[in-house]
Amino acid sequence: MIKYPLSTLALILNVVVALLPYCWWTYSVGGIIKIDDSLFLLNIYFEGQYLYISNFINMILFAFRFYVIAVSLYFLYLILRRGEKRNYLLIAWASLFYILDPVIIYIIFNYILSHFIQGVTYPFFIIGQESVEFTDSGYQITMLIQSYPTFTYWFSLAVGIINLISRFLKKY
Repeated sequence: MIKYPLSTLALILNVVVALLPYCWWTYSVGGIIKIDDSLFLLNIYFEGQYLYISNFINMILFAFRFYVIAVSLYFLYLILRRGEKRNYLLIAWASLFYILDPVIIYIIFNYILSHFIQGVTYPFFIIGQESVEFTDSGYQITMLIQSYPTFTYWFSLAVGIINLISRFLKKY
């Protein structure tokens, strides 16, 4: 019998999330810039062309992926062999804070870029697609902004919630 079944499940699911080779969220700004990202993967496209800086970033994220796997497996070992309850909440916090990405983009557009470009009106929170308008040198420009969570994100969020629940339930 496993002493802490929910914590054990949460750690196993952490490893599963870290092994998934998919992005959590997709962003696009007028089709000019497209970003597919997760905690462990980043693909950046500019005018349809893959930017090779993504490869360098992905090497770092690949190492981080295996760090998360190693810590989760070590904590799993501590639960199964020594009976010590351990929780690793990185997936929980990362998946919850991913919801803040559209809010961060809102702040960048409305408070930083608005100092350089007049008339920027960016919606507070976008899931789906919205049109963003701004004027520059007397010209009105409209761009389609797309922001979509993927199934992998929703799975990671569910794993994160399981992690949080296992953290607060002392017997599980």
